[in-house]
Amino acid sequence: MKHLQWLVFVLTVILSAGSLAPVFAAASPSSTQELQAEVEPTIVIGAFWQGGANNSTIYLLNLMADGQEYFWEGGSDGEQVRHSSNVEIDLYVRASGNLANGTNSITLSNLKYADYDAGVEKTAFTTSYVLVKEEWAVPNIGGELVIPVDLYLTVPFATPPGTYVTTIYHAAVQTGSTAPTSP
Repeated sequence: MKHLQWLVFVLTVILSAGSLAPVFAAASPSSTQELQAEVEPTIVIGAFWQGGANNSTIYLLNLMADGQEYFWEGGSDGEQVRHSSNVEIDLYVRASGNLANGTNSITLSNLKYADYDAGVEKTAFTTSYVLVKEEWAVPNIGGELVIPVDLYLTVPFATPPGTYVTTIYHAAVQTGSTAPTSP
């Protein structure tokens, strides 16, 4: 009877062990995970004078107070606006006001712009934003698009000598958005 008990015990252990799943540590040469990165709409523009840095000062030098209109062609040797946004944009322009030198000034209507690679006719700057480039396409990834801005200035007779200053603002919004109001 002892042998029979021993045999039942051994069979019980063998049967119990057979019903358990074996544990294996599987070797894997790789592991994968999905990564998601959400890129937001981003508007990036810059204004450059004669290939200088972004927001570089526009120097219109050696002007005579002779009532004649001076012209500076836009592009790498003049004024240009660059766009590296990831959405289609509308571009606007304005100036802060008259060109001032202390109490002396040159009327803002004497400062004009044209071209913008959109056939923009010669137009006097105003202090309100004006649309100059509509539906400007998105550049290739990592790239930028560049457009020329022609500038014109008439210095009236008897304008006192000195440096006259105004600020030109370029602003962009995603195409179809409301026009900018500031800065």
